[in-house]
Amino acid sequence: MSKGIKRPILAKGEEYITIYKEHNGFPTKDNRPSFDVARNRLRGEIDSIIEKIDETNQEYLMEDIVLTMKIDIDYSAKTYHPSSLIAKINAEDIGSKKWTKKEKVKDKEKIKIGKEIFIKINKNNLQEFARNLQSENYFNKIQKDNIRSIEELYFDDHEELIRNFKQNWNQGQVEFVLHPFGNKSNNVKEEFFKLLQKYGGDINKVKFKQYDSGITFVSAILNKKILKEIIKFNPIRTVHPIEFRQLPTIRSLGYQFQLPKPPKEKATSSISLGIFDGGINDNNPYFSGFVEEYNLVTTQKEENSVSHGSGVAGAALWGNLAKYNSNDILPIPKINVKSFRVLPLNNSMDIDLYEAIDLIEEEVPKHQDIKVYNLSFGPYGPIEDDCISRFTYALDRLSKDGDKLFVVAVGNDGELPDELGRIQSPADGVNCLGVGAYTKNYIDELERAPYSCYGDGREGCKVKPDLLDFGGTNNNPFQLISSDGKSINASAGTSFASPLVAAKAAEIEGRLEGANSLLARALLVHTAKHPDNRADKYMGHGIANPDVDDILSCANSEVTTIYQAKIMPKNSIKLELPYVTGLNYNGKVRVTWTIALATEIEPQNTEDYTTTCIEDTFYPNINKFTLSKRINGKRRTRTINIEKQREEFERLIQEGWDKENTPVAYSNFDNKYKPESERKKNFKWDTIIKRTTEIKYMNLSKPYIVLHAMDRGKGTDNYVKYAVVATLDYEDCKEDVYDLTLREYNKLEISEIKNLNEILIRI
Repeated sequence: MSKGIKRPILAKGEEYITIYKEHNGFPTKDNRPSFDVARNRLRGEIDSIIEKIDETNQEYLMEDIVLTMKIDIDYSAKTYHPSSLIAKINAEDIGSKKWTKKEKVKDKEKIKIGKEIFIKINKNNLQEFARNLQSENYFNKIQKDNIRSIEELYFDDHEELIRNFKQNWNQGQVEFVLHPFGNKSNNVKEEFFKLLQKYGGDINKVKFKQYDSGITFVSAILNKKILKEIIKFNPIRTVHPIEFRQLPTIRSLGYQFQLPKPPKEKATSSISLGIFDGGINDNNPYFSGFVEEYNLVTTQKEENSVSHGSGVAGAALWGNLAKYNSNDILPIPKINVKSFRVLPLNNSMDIDLYEAIDLIEEEVPKHQDIKVYNLSFGPYGPIEDDCISRFTYALDRLSKDGDKLFVVAVGNDGELPDELGRIQSPADGVNCLGVGAYTKNYIDELERAPYSCYGDGREGCKVKPDLLDFGGTNNNPFQLISSDGKSINASAGTSFASPLVAAKAAEIEGRLEGANSLLARALLVHTAKHPDNRADKYMGHGIANPDVDDILSCANSEVTTIYQAKIMPKNSIKLELPYVTGLNYNGKVRVTWTIALATEIEPQNTEDYTTTCIEDTFYPNINKFTLSKRINGKRRTRTINIEKQREEFERLIQEGWDKENTPVAYSNFDNKYKPESERKKNFKWDTIIKRTTEIKYMNLSKPYIVLHAMDRGKGTDNYVKYAVVATLDYEDCKEDVYDLTLREYNKLEISEIKNLNEILIRI
């Protein structure tokens, strides 16, 4: 195959998926205390809790009390969840959060992640629990084991929640999250409102949203004195300050740059991208036929909001206008835009954006033709690990089935110190794409723009931003269409990087036959390029590929295959990689795969926010196995290629060596036999995973990936929808591996990709 020729990626990879039975193992070392030691300690803690309850003013308590159960850090996996004990003591599990512990391992400091569980229990049942701990036989074996796993049970007075606020914070808008209380959730809300009113809060300005899950979000304007009083309310899950500044001001460059001419041909794309923002100018000639506006608020249009909304819409349609000159004619956009105006809000004091969130939740289900939405605004301030904002939850909830994708700007505070530059809500959504900005430095290299907010993301999508696109800087600004369409404006920010990615996602979903938003998300991450070839907290998975045609193509010696399917939790499947055999080739094969899934979420469980995951294990050689035998009291192991070393393998078996049930897994990605904290560091519960490695061609044989679907033990019967993109790059191979792959794997199909004429509707 000649250099430079690109051919479509291959579809129907799911034809090479089979059911897989695998051997699982668990850590056996147990450093927990004995049952007697654990129960005596627990009795003492319950005595202290009851004393605290008796000392607490009853206005801060409901009949059921929320307690925190800290679980041993090595027993935080769902396998060890104390559900049997919680049921036995007539309590209810209402959420969780993470806790961390530093340990020294071989003179290196490691951070281990554990779980704290919130339980709801009344005082009488708590006292009965303490009495029953005196009995040797009241609890069964599983419940005794649960008790041994409890590191601490305590009553939280919420004083640590004040740390979410800066020392100089005196008043402002705050968002509370209240624990779910089932059919008593309304009672909790009413008691909370009474406290607000009693201590000086204006309940007429309080906004709240209670979801079916029982979680309740409350927004209120408070000062520090009021906050210190009502923070003692036991059903409070968490609280954090909210700040919403104006949208970034866009400055005009006037006559210095002239706009290229609008498209001559009257046509519009059949692919729609939704944008929630500040609206557009109805008289802008560049948007005629390409942008349809929906005014969801009754406020008068405000110039800065319209400039921002126009800039975002123009960026989605044509990108950075710096690549055009005044004599150029703009091409017909490959997408059209539906602009939903949600700013400025009807209530100028609504800095928590509850009004905008209400409109988004109401509007998205009405537009089944729109699969991708862009959001370039949100509340300011870094995300907190123990706090899910309502905005984040709302977007994750709308996209939990994988049918919708929200592409969100991560924010522009990346130059702030001390983690204040961390990504901002709702870019932390686990079912969303969070987009940061890159720019060019003085030697024309691409690098993260200094203002672009950085990660980590939250549990469930720790790699944030997901990727970067061009956002500009003062020295190299993003050139935008002005709101009136008469000049070029210049600005910089993640606000304009985000619609570039959103437009590509919509185009992928609309042009690639059979694609959905989940596959578009996987393809964008898969084809992003990181200068260090690995994800980090500043650039995520790297810089987005600028060209959708490139994203949907195989270049030179590489073959990319897509897989779309669903799997039930607790099941495993074998995903065969289309590896070409018999090549006259001694080089390396770069193997890269990306997995994207959609999941239900639980905002009350910040440590377990994603309810499902897919765990991946790579087996590069179907013939390479580990053999083991106990010799002189020690377990010895050997790695054997049972095809190439057949005689030696048979000899070892005759000598009593045992063969593992599965081939040798690639060590960097093998999740088996690792404790839960280590598996989480390997992105076990993340909704998007990208792996890459290089292996000599001679060391590969029928490689495959095992995908194991998991849930949080909630007994769900829902399938997990996923998309996988896998690329095998036979670096510098002279043979036509694309054609050979199609011959060897004849169930694969060349993807059907619509060209421009197929997606345009002539006007």
